Amino acid sequence: MSFPGRKKRPARVLFAAILFIVFYFLLFPYPLGKELVAHPRWAVAIPAAGAAAGAAAQALTATVASVPAPAAPASPAAGPAVSSWQLGDQFGFVQEDGTLLYTGRAPYRVALSSSGFVSYTRLGTDWILQDRTGRLVAAFTVSGYPLLSPDGGRVFSVKTDLSGLSELDRGGEVLWDRDFPTLITSISVEQDLALVGLLNGTLVLLDRSGAPVLEHAPGGSRVAVIAGDAASPDGSRIAAVCGIDPQYLVVLRRTDTGYQPESRERLPTAFRREVRMGFSPDSRWVFLEGAHGPGVYDPARRSMSWLNLPGPLAAAASARFGKVAAFASLDPGGVTLALEPPGGIAVGREYFSARQVFLGSIGGQLLAGWDGTLARIDVEEL
Repeated sequence: MSFPGRKKRPARVLFAAILFIVFYFLLFPYPLGKELVAHPRWAVAIPAAGAAAGAAAQALTATVASVPAPAAPASPAAGPAVSSWQLGDQFGFVQEDGTLLYTGRAPYRVALSSSGFVSYTRLGTDWILQDRTGRLVAAFTVSGYPLLSPDGGRVFSVKTDLSGLSELDRGGEVLWDRDFPTLITSISVEQDLALVGLLNGTLVLLDRSGAPVLEHAPGGSRVAVIAGDAASPDGSRIAAVCGIDPQYLVVLRRTDTGYQPESRERLPTAFRREVRMGFSPDSRWVFLEGAHGPGVYDPARRSMSWLNLPGPLAAAASARFGKVAAFASLDPGGVTLALEPPGGIAVGREYFSARQVFLGSIGGQLLAGWDGTLARIDVEEL
């Protein structure tokens, strides 16, 4: 039996096919998307407390990290942004261009807001409320420790024995006062809400008048306690780290009938102290301290991701209005700074020598401080 001969394809056909593929990718490239590039915008040395304000910042250009770009954030509010900062007992306010408006040193501790502060002694009496340039706003004679709302519009007093909470007006008059059956372990204030965690494992949510709108005891642990709590900026959710053996993250969501349990996540921790935690500025994510690094929880998807850091969590903040999270850990050798899109993979990490660290946000960007230096780190889409 004979078979017909197989014809060979001319070389020009193969060449044409390769040429077509090359021109196709040149004319119709695959859209790779943009990246977020983080780089220092300026750095300024922190002067000694009481020195003249208005120090100029030094511009910087070194690239720190790049991350995949999320959706574009909303435009920041008009006008120069101002942020408070604190490193040890030194604190102050800085403008988004790096101008220092005020620096001070707390005799014991300081209550900070975006518009002012109260620096107080261990006795917790005779407060002075000052604005972000240090000018006197109001004076108080009370027995308790000051607490300011994030915008500085509300002034609270926590009893020195941690058994009660009251709100004061600018004249020092008590607007409302509430005692609790056990010690306060944590407090979070957002807008008209004050969320109080108690030693007996109960969450108490107070409205603007100090009336309880929610009392919730998550339970389910051998030891009932609230180790940390947080209210979201828009008031849509509240969260708490509760119990010991085991320890849980519980999230409640606001509904037409009040706040209802939304999710409950068992944690690989057993903290017996207050836990660092909070919501992202867009109220979507919950950031919390973990045993070996911070956790980022998405209540909508009920998913948790952990970031491994070499030391305990020392500070956390958000950039690009919550699209990128920044975490800093502190160990005997120095500071590890990590950047990560919530729910994504950590891609930016720097290690440097420092004994103190601070993280905050200013104008939607990252504000970092360490050992006498403040720096603005911009996260931009390129």
